[in-house]
Amino acid sequence: MLAAPPSRSFVTLLGVFAVAWTVIWILVGVWTRHEVQTLKQVSGTVVTSGRAVKQTGDALQGLGAIPFVGGDVARVGRQVSTAGVSAQRSGRQSREAVQSLSNLLGISIALIPSVPMLALFVVTFRLVRRR
Repeated sequence: MLAAPPSRSFVTLLGVFAVAWTVIWILVGVWTRHEVQTLKQVSGTVVTSGRAVKQTGDALQGLGAIPFVGGDVARVGRQVSTAGVSAQRSGRQSREAVQSLSNLLGISIALIPSVPMLALFVVTFRLVRRR
């Protein structure tokens, strides 16, 4: 035998709880997104450092004309420049990854706990309306 549908006061209370629950989790999702976005600063630092390393390598390559050691210095300079370019590329890629991750986490944290609660509220509300 089926139980009686919930009362209107219960549905009102459940509605208030569902709205509060949803708002709280949306705020937690927004806050999480913001906090993860702060990791982009690290990516910016890597790009800036990579630029400085590349400039250092370029300067070392300019010393290639020095007799006896110039060839070795130029070779090391090329390696340093390559490392700088690689660091810049890596910093840009990590910035994009942080952006994607922050969006995904923010949306997931906001929706995953909220959708079941809102579905429960809708089902309960429909039961009361049928009554």
